Amino acid sequence: METGTVHFETWVPTGGFKLERRKGKTPEGTVITTDWLVPAWASDDLAATYPCDEQPCLHRVLADYRHDRIVYLAGLYGLLTATGKTLPPEPVDTWHREIRALRNATALWDAIAAEDAAALRRILPQYQAAKGKDLLGLAREHLARRVTEKLAGGRLELIAMPDQEQSQFVIRHRPLKLIDAIWRRFAEEIAGLITCARCPVPGCGRWFP
Repeated sequence: METGTVHFETWVPTGGFKLERRKGKTPEGTVITTDWLVPAWASDDLAATYPCDEQPCLHRVLADYRHDRIVYLAGLYGLLTATGKTLPPEPVDTWHREIRALRNATALWDAIAAEDAAALRRILPQYQAAKGKDLLGLAREHLARRVTEKLAGGRLELIAMPDQEQSQFVIRHRPLKLIDAIWRRFAEEIAGLITCARCPVPGCGRWFP
C-alpha cells in the first residue's frame, strides 16, 4: 500500500504568512483569542508545494522547531490544517500543540530504537517498575497507540496504475491535511519505510533521509 505522503500538495501565499491577534474558532470548534496565521497579503497569489517530497523528514524538522520560527516554516510548507487552496486563519496554538506531540513521540521512538531503559522510564514514568523486554514492549504499545490516534485523517483510494498491466491496482492512503501527512511520515519511519538522520556537523542539525 502506498502512503501518498510524497504526492501530498499544499498551497502557500507567495508573500508568506503573518501573525494576527484575533478571536476565532479553532479547527476543533473552540473559540479563543490568540495569534493566528494569515496570509501576509489579502489578495496574494498561491503557489503549490509538496512538503514531504521537498523534506522527507518533515516530522523531525517540526519536532525540533523553535516556536518563534513557525511563521517561516508555514511559508515554506503551508498550514497544518488547511485543505486545498482554501487558507482560513490558523491558530498558532495548533502548531505549538503538534510540535509538543511530535517532540514527545520522536523522543519515545528514539529511546525505543536505542533500547535506552533510563530514557524510557523518564519519558513514561507510569512504567517505572517494568524491566527489560517488558518495558520495551509497553513502550512500543504506547507509541503505537499515540501515533494511531494521529493517523485518523485522510482517506483510502484504489488507484488504477496507467503504466502497468490492466489488472494492476494500488491502494493509497491520501492525507487530507498537512498535519496528517506529517504524522503519516513519522509512522513510515517507525515502520522502517524511510530513515531519517541528523547531520553530524557541529552547528548544522539538519535532517536528511
